[in-house]
Amino acid sequence: MNYLNFYSLLREKNSDKFRTLSSKKLYSYNNFIYNFLFIIDGKMLMVKKNPFFFKSKKVSKEFNKFNLSFISNIGNNLFILCYTNSIKEKKISFLKDYDLFNIKDTLSNLEKNIASIVSAGYSLYKWQCNNKYCGKCGSLNKFEENGNSLLCTNNSCKKKIFPTVYPTIIVNIINKDKILLARNLSWKNNLYSCLAGFCEQNESAEDAVRREVYEEVGLELEKINYKYSQYWPYSSNLMLGYEARVASKRSKIKINKKEIEKAKWFSSEEIKRLSKQKKILLPRKEAIAYSLISDWLKKN
Repeated sequence: MNYLNFYSLLREKNSDKFRTLSSKKLYSYNNFIYNFLFIIDGKMLMVKKNPFFFKSKKVSKEFNKFNLSFISNIGNNLFILCYTNSIKEKKISFLKDYDLFNIKDTLSNLEKNIASIVSAGYSLYKWQCNNKYCGKCGSLNKFEENGNSLLCTNNSCKKKIFPTVYPTIIVNIINKDKILLARNLSWKNNLYSCLAGFCEQNESAEDAVRREVYEEVGLELEKINYKYSQYWPYSSNLMLGYEARVASKRSKIKINKKEIEKAKWFSSEEIKRLSKQKKILLPRKEAIAYSLISDWLKKN
């Protein structure tokens, strides 16, 4: 499996058609199956570990209690985001015997084609919840393009916004036969990963790599090479993965305790041995950091 694309939604050619239809038209087809992703108070509903447990050839009036958005389509299956709050949920007849799950605890356990649709739905949900009001005039926003854009309801403003993606760099730093792995204080015990950080305004991704590494561990870099990207749904990041080498003979780490808790140089042998002994934990396979580290381990 290509874990780098685990969360990436592959859109069919006619996805834009469904997105731009009127809601009345979208939800009145007779020859399509509607697959609903329910989110209540930020948690996902599942039955027998299936997030798309409810399917229907008809969208009943009970769905008027939900905020509905088009996520994607596969053939004649339309995938629809539905969210509400726990008070309304008690009055919906077809929602029975389900379990509520934190998306971080479940997404990586789903099959890729399902995980990508769920992650797209969750990202859309988070974006909509965070943009209820216009950032320009403060008026209420309303759904456009079946939830895939928002429009300010103030007629003198009418600002239109689209889902936001935040560019973020992540870098595997090499010094001779070792790489640098670090950990954040809030992470679970023994988890180590590559350094990462947000790109700032008026900054290239490569400049962000240099700045973040110097700020966090006091190292200067050279030979900064782009490798690949990955969408990270939990915080809507477009992760830009790099590999770089320490610029000089000075490889002493100067940890910025405001940024990270620990940072160490590890050889390939140490990583393999300590991972086996559970003394260090590497990122989950779906994370871009795992691919960056694994690529280096295979070469060393």
